Amino acid sequence: MFRNRKAKDALFTFAFPLAMFVLMELLCFFLKGRHLVGSLLDVKTLVRNTGISAIIAFALSFNLSCGRFDLSLGAQRLAGTIIGGMIAMELGLSGLWFLLFSFLCGLVFGFITGMVFVITRVPPMVLGVGIGLVWECVPYTMSKGKGLNLFGVHGTEILTDTVFTIAVMIVVAVFVSLIMNRTKFGYEMKAIQGSQLIARNSGINIFRHAVLCYMFAGGLVCVAGIIDAAFQTQMSSTMGLASNGVVVSNMFAMMLGGYIGERSNQATGVIVASLTLNLFSYGLTLMELSEANTSVVNQTVFVLFLVFLANRYYFRKRKAEKARIAQALEQRRIMSVA
Repeated sequence: MFRNRKAKDALFTFAFPLAMFVLMELLCFFLKGRHLVGSLLDVKTLVRNTGISAIIAFALSFNLSCGRFDLSLGAQRLAGTIIGGMIAMELGLSGLWFLLFSFLCGLVFGFITGMVFVITRVPPMVLGVGIGLVWECVPYTMSKGKGLNLFGVHGTEILTDTVFTIAVMIVVAVFVSLIMNRTKFGYEMKAIQGSQLIARNSGINIFRHAVLCYMFAGGLVCVAGIIDAAFQTQMSSTMGLASNGVVVSNMFAMMLGGYIGERSNQATGVIVASLTLNLFSYGLTLMELSEANTSVVNQTVFVLFLVFLANRYYFRKRKAEKARIAQALEQRRIMSVA
């Protein structure tokens, strides 16, 4: 029976990308006369986008699952990636050092953001807007508006390697899985997700936990940032919270990953969800939808999924409610007869 349950859970988990692949393959073939994945370049593109999307979704999950929506995360990604990359370039280091310095800079920016949140107690969304605007100014000033240019930089080839992207994604998934399920931090997170008031009264330092969440989120989002910058060969320095769009667009992957992960685990769920949504987006692109139209379709599907999440137990609750009413009426009838 246990093995049967595990098999059903595995089938449920991997049915999402398989079903999406079949759907988009049929649409691309009949509408455009081509396959969804027709070359090695297509595979590399899907792997890259899936890896970046999954890592950003993991970063989002640290704060968002605890009820904090950090709108500065995109600015942290921008600042940590550009500044970390600039430091590595100045020191003449290779690609792995680009990744390490970006990660460390992300941890620093995340730590500062978390400390400001704990000290000021400003609501996360309001704080995110203000400090996000500040973080965007830092790389703009340091790079004199040029951002990070990795074109022709020796040693950054490893960051664009498909196997390396997969390896980084697996390492991040293992890290998140271990920290969420095998540490005191993960235990405290589950308690805080239930009730911050009860968690605090039970002795959990919810503010220290919040700072750690901001740190981990900042570090991971910069890992995704440097991989993306290496593929694009640059990262432009933007202002006006324009940097937040990349992060917010991956909220769908985080939410869908949480739903899929109920039958497996969060790490697997996020990776599978990221692959599913990137197959969907890639298929829309191959069908020659513009970037704006692709975004509209994606966000519409996201809203419909949120509606589904909010109402998925509706019929079960209605059935239970009718059963309780019928039981109460039966008890009343018996008492009236007696």
